[in-house]
Amino acid sequence: MTKYQIFTVDAFASEPFTGNQAGIVPVPSWQPIPDETMHKLAAEMNISETAYLTPVDHLGEQEFQQASRFTLRWFTPTVEVRLCGHATLAAAHILAHELGNHNEEFRFDTLGGVLVVRKSAEGLEMTFPLDIPAPVSTNDNFELLAKSVFGYYSDSMEMELSPGLRYLVIHDPHKSAQDIAALQPRVSEALEAGRRERVEIVIATGRGEQEDFVSRVFGPWCGITEDPATGSAHTVLAPFWSKRLQKSQFVAKQCSKRGGVLSLQLDKEHVRISGSAVVVVKGSVEL
Repeated sequence: MTKYQIFTVDAFASEPFTGNQAGIVPVPSWQPIPDETMHKLAAEMNISETAYLTPVDHLGEQEFQQASRFTLRWFTPTVEVRLCGHATLAAAHILAHELGNHNEEFRFDTLGGVLVVRKSAEGLEMTFPLDIPAPVSTNDNFELLAKSVFGYYSDSMEMELSPGLRYLVIHDPHKSAQDIAALQPRVSEALEAGRRERVEIVIATGRGEQEDFVSRVFGPWCGITEDPATGSAHTVLAPFWSKRLQKSQFVAKQCSKRGGVLSLQLDKEHVRISGSAVVVVKGSVEL
């Protein structure tokens, strides 16, 4: 068996037990982990995502200290995913603060493309491609999805679906940030409706009070009942709210039980997402 380092990190958090949890496993270039084992370890961890990173542009004993480019893969307890913001932030945090990597910029080769993370005054800044949502033609499936989150469907609701990630945004202009926080969704009751529309995640969102907007994120289709703080969701939410607020810079809050705060800067094709992270567990795993 081979021993690997493993970390549990709370991302989009400034103190432990808040934000979103990610397991981070540095995988040396000479000790790859089989895909089946990656899936099994992610299921064993049983948190939002477990991520595996391997150096690409510098190999050898000091590869984690000297490399600036890595492969990065993310797994929920049930599936591998195309994009994950909080586990990307967590991986960069581990490189910078636990593995002694002093590069100012990291590039990650992922299923969702090349992602760039830079050190910043706020901690770390990620650059992600936008996934601009478009209004859906309401049908029984979308009405059922709305009911499963809000408890009802209303013609006043705005529903938009992103073309890449297939994230469905639902906004009722009459609902406050407190209303969004108080939702008691039953998204599992709409699993088949979501599958028929190829929905991967449902996002309930509303205007914020101290923040620009708030959200909650539900993904039973990828093994996550509710995701506490979701970077990828904001590649969809940033353009959604830019149209409504006529601005390009935001402070966003995900009002899950654990919570999470993200700083966003939008441009034509990308959103820059800033946040901090905290290491909660350090250890090793034998595979």
